[in-house]
Amino acid sequence: MRIGVIAGSSRPGALNPQVVDWVATQLTERGLDFEVLHFGAYDLPILDEAIPGGAGMYENEHTKAWAAAISPFDAYIVVTPEYNHSVPGPLKNAIDFVGQEFAHKPIAFVSYGADKGVRAVEAWRLVFANFRAATVRGTASFSIFTDFRDGSFAPEEVSAQTFAPMLEDLVAWADGFAHVRAQLEETVSA
Repeated sequence: MRIGVIAGSSRPGALNPQVVDWVATQLTERGLDFEVLHFGAYDLPILDEAIPGGAGMYENEHTKAWAAAISPFDAYIVVTPEYNHSVPGPLKNAIDFVGQEFAHKPIAFVSYGADKGVRAVEAWRLVFANFRAATVRGTASFSIFTDFRDGSFAPEEVSAQTFAPMLEDLVAWADGFAHVRAQLEETVSA
């Protein structure tokens, strides 16, 4: 099983890299196979595909490269800030390029913000449901007021302890959805 960790912000000076590093440490300590994905590395412009991403009919090379990077994972953790009571625009733009790559796969969220990023997570649940992805209920959510000190990510235990049960669900669901995808492939090839 491979987990794609989607870094949620490319903003200069963002807190996101610190949270992504913490997530990577948690996954490494548990011996899980993962890769961090930075949408900024794909030079995605404002959405420029004529056909919606869910169709998988990509015309542009940057979209094809981003889709190929997203595709090989069995599960995802989206590390998302909350911007203006919702999702960060650049990440939403990046996710809008693709879609079918998330089908029949679980998604978990690590969020942060003034109110722990919970509104961003709720918005993301609607987006990923459109792609036939399943979002695990639990989240690891962090407050910029209590889980960051002097600009450094230092999560309080009460916040950090939410990661393990969220990850347990993600791993269990990834195993289950692997069987679902295998059955779907058998049906298509039959």
